Amino acid sequence: MEDANEKKGSLRSPYISLPGITGMPDIGEILAHMPAEAHHRFESAGEFVKRLAHRVQKWRERLAEDEQPVILCILANGSSIEVRSVGEDGHSGVVVEGIVDGASCMFVSHQASLQILCYTQKVEPEERRKIGFHVGGKEIEV
Repeated sequence: MEDANEKKGSLRSPYISLPGITGMPDIGEILAHMPAEAHHRFESAGEFVKRLAHRVQKWRERLAEDEQPVILCILANGSSIEVRSVGEDGHSGVVVEGIVDGASCMFVSHQASLQILCYTQKVEPEERRKIGFHVGGKEIEV
């Protein structure tokens, strides 16, 4: 039987290696040369909110006069908030205002934890309502 030291050489190399030690590129060096806007563009809660507003706006344009979009924010416990407005809160936070179980509420979350469901609802044309999106101090009503 081989002892532990003899087996050591037969083990596979680790799955993870340290940057700079094994010739792998240093991610810090790469990020240092990337423009800040490109680096943070898809990480930003503001970008998330703007893209959601744009999607809902384009979707609303295709709906019939007696339909409106509804956005639900799904919570970890299975409850849902019917969204009245969504806004950025710092670089990666999102604030959702809406209705949960018939009561007004405000929910603050990291954007990565936010789950959104969109669907349509039949309403009388005069009862259609807008959803507010708040980004960079500006409001986009959709």
